Amino acid sequence: MKLKIGTRGSKLALYQANLVKDKIKQLFGGKNKKIDIEIKTIKTSGDKILTASLSSFGGKGLFVKEIEEALFNEDIDIAVHSLKDVPQAIPEELTLGAVLKRDDPRDCIILKDKPESSGGFDSVNFASLLKSRAIVGTSSLRRRALLARLRDDIIFEPLRGNIDTRLKKLRDGFFDAIVLSSSGLIRLNLSSCIDVYLDPFKFIPQCGQGAIALEYKGSRADIGEIIKPLNDEDTKFSVFAERACIKGLGCGCASPVGAYSHIEGDNLHIKGFVSNLHGEYLEDEAAGKKTDYENIGKSLSLNLINKGGLEILNKNNDFCDNKKEI
Repeated sequence: MKLKIGTRGSKLALYQANLVKDKIKQLFGGKNKKIDIEIKTIKTSGDKILTASLSSFGGKGLFVKEIEEALFNEDIDIAVHSLKDVPQAIPEELTLGAVLKRDDPRDCIILKDKPESSGGFDSVNFASLLKSRAIVGTSSLRRRALLARLRDDIIFEPLRGNIDTRLKKLRDGFFDAIVLSSSGLIRLNLSSCIDVYLDPFKFIPQCGQGAIALEYKGSRADIGEIIKPLNDEDTKFSVFAERACIKGLGCGCASPVGAYSHIEGDNLHIKGFVSNLHGEYLEDEAAGKKTDYENIGKSLSLNLINKGGLEILNKNNDFCDNKKEI
């Protein structure tokens, strides 16, 4: 058996691809079977655009476009993505066939000047660790909108690049703090860098954050069977509820939105928000049987829309149209 796994070339992306490779080998590479798996790195549009906001060029889908093209051409058999990078609408010919068990979904804060102890701080009172008019590095409109609700004097500067690049920019003094996804740091054994974990019920993450997804060409039933055992059902219920919510909002290229769901027993609870860079903010919740995950996500989006969510989001269009670097 020969397989080609496609991925971006960063340390984190390669870690994730090798994790999938090892899991497949454990499942199908027993004593009497030989499986040859090649990891093919693919440079995406998102990797090439390093000096501007992704929202100015089409958003997170830029990190998967070329990898999906490789699936179409059958240059690779399986694509490994950070699910948060995958647009809510994917090409009909492709399928998200498995989602690995979710890692830590939280955002986190890394400070330039380390406090004596940051363990008692959370997503509300951590702001007291920042000096007046602190410079915070993030290119995420969601993170920017949420942080601005905590402190109105924060100065936001764009931050792009891989994890090592971002940490180096912080150490070099370009920022007083940066915001990253906890899961990426944990996967690369860099959790010691984290000063504050942000509560996902208060600082709502990006939809799918912390989850690794496997995509393949729908006509390749053989590949679907190979990756099926890697799927974690509860994770898939949770993240697909989040995706249904964001898809239902029909968000544009500049959309500070988030959704986070968790499962308790047979029930799924989801919380989401919409905002804009003018300071308007709206959140809501929904719940139901976890097997009804898609309808729960859709119902949350309808709740937000009925309360004026689209009007709030539409005020972001001027930032998108003017292609401001934010």
